[in-house]
Amino acid sequence: MSKAIYVLFNYFSDEKLYFLVNNNEIKELKEKEFKKYSDIKKNIFLISDLFDSIDLDLPETNLTNQKKAIPFLIQDSLLDDVNNYSWLLNTDDKVLLLTRKEKLNTLINKIDLYSTSSLNPIEASFDRDNLIIIDDKVILSLQNQWYWSGSLEVFYNHLSFIEEKLKDKIIESHCLIKVPEQLKDKEFLNFTLHKDIRSLWMANLPSLKLGFNILKGKFEPKINWFQKIKDFRFYIISALAIYSIFLVSNLIQFGSLSILNYQLNNQLSEVFKLKFPNETIENDLISQVNNLVNLNSYSKKNLDSLRLLSNEIVMMENLSLISINSDGSKITIEVEAVDYDQLEKLVKLMSTMNIDLSIGSSRRLNNLLVGELNVRTF
Repeated sequence: MSKAIYVLFNYFSDEKLYFLVNNNEIKELKEKEFKKYSDIKKNIFLISDLFDSIDLDLPETNLTNQKKAIPFLIQDSLLDDVNNYSWLLNTDDKVLLLTRKEKLNTLINKIDLYSTSSLNPIEASFDRDNLIIIDDKVILSLQNQWYWSGSLEVFYNHLSFIEEKLKDKIIESHCLIKVPEQLKDKEFLNFTLHKDIRSLWMANLPSLKLGFNILKGKFEPKINWFQKIKDFRFYIISALAIYSIFLVSNLIQFGSLSILNYQLNNQLSEVFKLKFPNETIENDLISQVNNLVNLNSYSKKNLDSLRLLSNEIVMMENLSLISINSDGSKITIEVEAVDYDQLEKLVKLMSTMNIDLSIGSSRRLNNLLVGELNVRTF
């Protein structure tokens, strides 16, 4: 059995007793000691008069259907509408515990749900028949018959009913310091006296019964996220520190690159003004420079081609250059020849010099042929 914290909570006085249960060893804890075990969730056993018990004759079916039948089985024995009550049923018991929802909500407001695992009525938390009397308060547990907790004065009124329930059985009873006068002659009660509250509870420590755990469903124990964060704060802080270092280093790198880019842009602008003094700097400076460089390269290549072409025309007999026309997208040369064969001869010759010519329109002028040669750009 792992470590567990048992808390006996006296609803009448708000007093609490703490016990550490470890491998069947029981140790009482002072409140200061109890705080050392904050990582262990508490199992609270409630000493109160909030609950009444009803002996039920449940139908032979599964637990789900039994629970559905309970409101109809108990309605006639209640003073108020069944919807105003909350009830608890353990699978191994035939006894139902009832309390008003209003009282239950008041109780829950006194419980720290973040640090609590279970909350059980103490009268239904024993594995044997048991009677405990502490001053003027009584806790009675008759297994599978009746669970009750309340004042000693009210208990006196139930004595005849209890005797009938026991049917000649002897119930072990525990009292603090002395036995009440009205119970001394009750033969069905076998009393053990305890000198202090600690020894009384050490001999009568309750046990957990899941079915009687009030903290189910609506009152399910909550996760204390603040405590979780506190427990893992070292890892969280470490992760945040690493992320912060990564973020800052990236910001520094981005800032450095921005400054470097700004400086390079300034340098490029200065070089541009020197190389192209008549040009206006546009938004995309890199593309503008590429276009200008390509334009210059294109113009020079075309001029070299025209120079070679004009030289060959001058050197050829019966062929003269009339005009050169350019509209930016193409170059047209007009020549005068004796016949069409001379034009074809020129085209073949220029092709050997990597200058691509094509013969365009032609016409006769007197005895000569005036033809157009289209120069393909490179």
